[in-house]
Amino acid sequence: LGRFGLGRFGDPGEAFDPTVHEALVHTEAELAEGTTQPTVVQVLQPGYRMGDRVLRAARVAVADPH
Repeated sequence: LGRFGLGRFGDPGEAFDPTVHEALVHTEAELAEGTTQPTVVQVLQPGYRMGDRVLRAARVAVADPH
C-alpha cells in the first residue's frame, strides 16, 4: 500500500506529539540522557497516514524525563 501513499508511523524513542499520537499509558521509564520532553516508550498500535493526512493516530505509552 506504500505505493499508494499509505504510510505507517509510531516508533519508540519519538518525541510525543499529541497531533499524531494518542497516549493510552503514562509510565516511568529510563530515557536517553538529555531528553527534555515526553517520549514514546512503547507503541501499542501503529498509526497510519496518507500523505500529510493522519488517518489513525498511533496509540502509545509515554514517559516523562526526570
